[in-house]
Amino acid sequence: MNSDLDFFLNEVKKYITPARETTIFALGGRSYYENPASDLLAFFLKPDAEHGLKDLFLSTFLECIGESHRQLDMSCVDIQREVPTANQNRIDLQILGRDWCLLIENKIYHWQANPFKDYEAHAEQFREKTKFFSILSPEGIVSPIGSANPDRWKGVSYKEYCQKLRDRMATKFFDVPFSKWHIFAREFILHMENELYNPPMTPNEADFIEQHADQFAKVQELATQYVEFIRAELKQQLEASISGHTFNVKAEPWGFRCSTPQWGRSDIVLLRVKDFKIRAYLYLEDLSEPQQSIAMEALKFGPTGSGSSYRMWDSVVGFDSREKAIAKLCECAKTVNDLIKK
Repeated sequence: MNSDLDFFLNEVKKYITPARETTIFALGGRSYYENPASDLLAFFLKPDAEHGLKDLFLSTFLECIGESHRQLDMSCVDIQREVPTANQNRIDLQILGRDWCLLIENKIYHWQANPFKDYEAHAEQFREKTKFFSILSPEGIVSPIGSANPDRWKGVSYKEYCQKLRDRMATKFFDVPFSKWHIFAREFILHMENELYNPPMTPNEADFIEQHADQFAKVQELATQYVEFIRAELKQQLEASISGHTFNVKAEPWGFRCSTPQWGRSDIVLLRVKDFKIRAYLYLEDLSEPQQSIAMEALKFGPTGSGSSYRMWDSVVGFDSREKAIAKLCECAKTVNDLIKK
């Protein structure tokens, strides 16, 4: 590498955002979509739950939608998840106070395409209660498609909610005995911030990019060449390992997906992370019972979650070189190919 580019890469390090603090939820390997996030929210929103934070999460949320908890009876609050409507649609979070009702639709990565009109009709059963409707989402934007009265829905962004929670928790630690739930609450807030938000670019960072446009172009060219190198290497070695098969290797932002027509819907993935990992996906509907048993024994497949139709093997620890990673991938490919042929 020439000295100019070497100097440039050293300069880039000054502008790289430091790695974010890892949370217990991230280590758990569970993607934070609506359901698990809503489960945690339901727990922390309930004032009399074991966390001991009382109404901190709930009163903060009410503040975000422009309502004061001091004007509401907070002495008896019931929170339910996945509440069915008369039409069997499900509301993410239903919160009932003595004289008020709050429905929350929690959106992480999905569009706001829920039956909001049906949710509003469901709330009408609470005749004398004051009703509040809110959509909690990364952007805090409200676009309740199909709502009878869109103006009734208040948008709350996770960024605003998390920041207000941070501010209030800082003082709350002095008011109640410290417990594990304080740690879990902090971890949950931090995890949602890490998942949903990236720090904005600063003017200095923008200036640096503009001043080094040529060097950035060279680095991008190297990155493109690297992707093509790995793609070609995988294709060549896989086809050498399993004769008679033509492999299609597709470069994704997260890795390289390797498939062949003879495998049907099965494929193997080389993950591009700090340490290379190998993943093999086998869709169970394409395998007989004996094949499933062989797969479980040969590759130690584990379940990928409730309702998943496939099982996945993961090298977990990764490898310290691409050569070792690709060799392991070819080894797995042979195993996959053998069991699919049975």
